[in-house]
Amino acid sequence: MKPSNREHQRHVMGSEWLKVFVYASALFAMALAALWHQFPPAITPTPTVLAGFFVYTLFTVAAGYRHPYFGYISMDRVGQLLCLLTLGGFHAAWISGLSYFLFSWRRLRGGMPLRNTINAVLFNSGTMTLMLILGSAWYEWAGGETPLTSISLYSFWLVFSTLLVMQVFNELAMYLLVYLRGGNARNTIVLQTTAVEIGNGLVGMTLALVYNRQDIALFLLVLIVISIGILVMKQYASIRLHLEALVKERTHALENQAQRDSLTGISNRRHVNAFISEQIEHSRQTGTGFSVVLLDVDHFKAINDQYLHACGDKVLQQLADILKEHCRSGDLVGRYGGEEFLICFPRLNLEEARLAAEKLRLVVEEHNWANINPGIRLTISLGVAQWEPGMQLDELVKVADGKLYEAKSTGRNRVC
Repeated sequence: MKPSNREHQRHVMGSEWLKVFVYASALFAMALAALWHQFPPAITPTPTVLAGFFVYTLFTVAAGYRHPYFGYISMDRVGQLLCLLTLGGFHAAWISGLSYFLFSWRRLRGGMPLRNTINAVLFNSGTMTLMLILGSAWYEWAGGETPLTSISLYSFWLVFSTLLVMQVFNELAMYLLVYLRGGNARNTIVLQTTAVEIGNGLVGMTLALVYNRQDIALFLLVLIVISIGILVMKQYASIRLHLEALVKERTHALENQAQRDSLTGISNRRHVNAFISEQIEHSRQTGTGFSVVLLDVDHFKAINDQYLHACGDKVLQQLADILKEHCRSGDLVGRYGGEEFLICFPRLNLEEARLAAEKLRLVVEEHNWANINPGIRLTISLGVAQWEPGMQLDELVKVADGKLYEAKSTGRNRVC
């Protein structure tokens, strides 16, 4: 017995989770080993200083925002470079790693499953710790000064190159993560995001320079200004995302309204024609076929005359519901005009579409319309046509219309 699609999907998701868990755990273990190897640190600041730098780094991590085009924009490089150029690589690494370890648990509040949250915690904290250790190793190897007290062309280049090393490692780690999840890994590399990250790092360098010159008053002033700027950017991004989501929702509603028949709620003629045109193009490219059914309510004028137009509208609404209910999810049911409906059956040949149309004819004939009016008896006539290579939209509908006329002229309540 073959597993169901749901069981197969669950198996695939479980396999991807396990791969990510092994990968994230390996990064986390390597981060702990790297920290152990660097202990004891060359610089030993006071607990108060460490606590202050940790709180600010956690703030820059939490102050990220989601950009509508470039994905998640983090401000963490501000705090990371401040720590790296002031306290050294060891303290910058554990402070950044611990900040992400604590911050990543917030995903539980967003509805993320526990096991996926654990993967995020391990990956984020492990990656950030290793990234800072690697960046600081490059900075120290190239002769960078810690703490950084002055800036020259060469020291600026050292900081800039350190940011590039950190960014490359971060991008590679993300690339492999997305690959293990089965996604398109190429989408992880966004130049605009990289530019913002490096810019934030240079801001962190500026903070470090001011702090290391022991001008605490100026440092606090610059820190406050930068922090306010970060919060303003975050709030602006939040407002922009909300407005764009609102515009997208309104646009979708208008597009949906433009595609729907106001009476029955199903596709209107314009949308039906667009759908069939897409099917024609798809069939040309793949060699698959499809069929359409044009149907008409028999003696509908008599229903309107006898039971009034309000009753006739209810008949059309209920008929649309019946047609949708007895068609496949991939079929398109639309009102083509008046009491005419058109159904497109992708991948069905003429005989298969005829059988589907006969089923609909029988369902409508046997349906109890007493909830609208006890005296109503309803039947439909249907014309079936199959798309043939070279056919255009108008030709296909014309063939179906001809078959519908044949069904009506030979007695109604039948399929031709």
